[in-house]
Amino acid sequence: MTGKKSPQGSEENKRNELNRETLQKILDNSYDEIFVTDKNGVTIYVNNACERNYGATPSQLLGQQPGQMATEGYCYPPITPLILSEKKIITLEQKTITGKSIVTTATPVFDQNGELELVIQNVRDISQIGEIKHDLQETLKLVERYKHEVQELRRREFQINNLVIRSKQMEDLLELVHKIAKVDSNILILGESGTGKGVLAKYIHNLSNRKDGPFITINCAAIPDQLLESELFGYVPGAFTGADRKGKTGLFELADGGTLFLDEIGEIPLRLQAKLLHVIQEHSFSRVGSTEPIKLDCRILAATNRDLDKMVHEGGFREDLYYRLKVIEIELPPLRARTEDMPPLIYFFLNKFDKKCHTTHRLSHETLDILVHYPWPGNIRELENLVERLVITVPEPVIEPKHLPRIFRENFESMEDSGTDFTSLALALEKVEKKLITRAYEMFKSSYKVAKALNISQSKASRLIRKYGLEQNQQS
Repeated sequence: MTGKKSPQGSEENKRNELNRETLQKILDNSYDEIFVTDKNGVTIYVNNACERNYGATPSQLLGQQPGQMATEGYCYPPITPLILSEKKIITLEQKTITGKSIVTTATPVFDQNGELELVIQNVRDISQIGEIKHDLQETLKLVERYKHEVQELRRREFQINNLVIRSKQMEDLLELVHKIAKVDSNILILGESGTGKGVLAKYIHNLSNRKDGPFITINCAAIPDQLLESELFGYVPGAFTGADRKGKTGLFELADGGTLFLDEIGEIPLRLQAKLLHVIQEHSFSRVGSTEPIKLDCRILAATNRDLDKMVHEGGFREDLYYRLKVIEIELPPLRARTEDMPPLIYFFLNKFDKKCHTTHRLSHETLDILVHYPWPGNIRELENLVERLVITVPEPVIEPKHLPRIFRENFESMEDSGTDFTSLALALEKVEKKLITRAYEMFKSSYKVAKALNISQSKASRLIRKYGLEQNQQS
């Protein structure tokens, strides 16, 4: 008996056929390779992506035995023997015959009895990721190189602005300065006398958006209390006995559109501190003898070598003014804490005064050693004055220890004689280090050969050569 197929059954068969065709199209055209083996590891299906990965058609790979792909060189290491043995999901990175890097994830499929039925392998080409990784590494190398070049350019820029640096702490400090210079906030610069607070203030101004405006400086300690108010705020005609009949423009007015640098701010009298606070808060002031307000647009930088925090607690400085001035605080380290900066600073001043005096000098290694280990209570200002004096007074081309003031030699001798504390041990070790590096550099004239001779890295040899100013001494 023959029966007719019902229209419903025929429709369902068509849908199933369409679903199979659609599924086949999806599998065949998947960008990632799909590779299927039976329970014995024999290849029973592979899609068209295999041509891209192995340079072989699906028909060439069907029927492959476990491990055959590896032995024929299509890809390595083999994954099929592993999955047949371990019967769990395995992910493996492989290399193909076409030079590609692929990541294969093999997933075992079990029947209802828990027996292995199929192994489905999803294969993804990660060569592009490798190329991107390589490009990223190359980019990072370029970034490092550019970073180094920027640091070198900054060093030259700092030298142009009399900011000669080499130490990491000063590099970090000036990195901060670059970040804050363009912000219009008030800055308080702290540091011992002679550390370069004024130079740094001028440098901040030159980096700021106000660089085309005036940079006005006043030393609050150098002007008598009774004159300081009229210097800062100016006065109208007839404001007080002896006043100029035309009146006077104060420094705040002169600094309009630019920067006013209040050096030695700790010396400003209390009675003027209230008026200064009003200027900062209201951005306006009145001349002495007048009540008419004058609008003000200037940035205030202040500096001091005094402990303002202590002065606030003792009542010598207004707390509200203190916090208004120190929106951003920068502390300049003393020269004795910047030994790595000393050789380039010394040679900076030596070249400066040699040019000025039309002379040529260089320092002996012993002289440089003495200068580096001197405590410099007057900081950079004292160093600059000494170098100028030496250039003027030493007729010989080489400046020897005998040319230095006696206090420098005595300080160095006392350090050499002292052997009871740990500081002198550090100095003794540094002295031995310097002697070794100096002797090696004089002999080989190259950081590579110095490194080889002393059994250290070339980067360390280069750093020590710079630290002790040997390249500059050689060039002088």
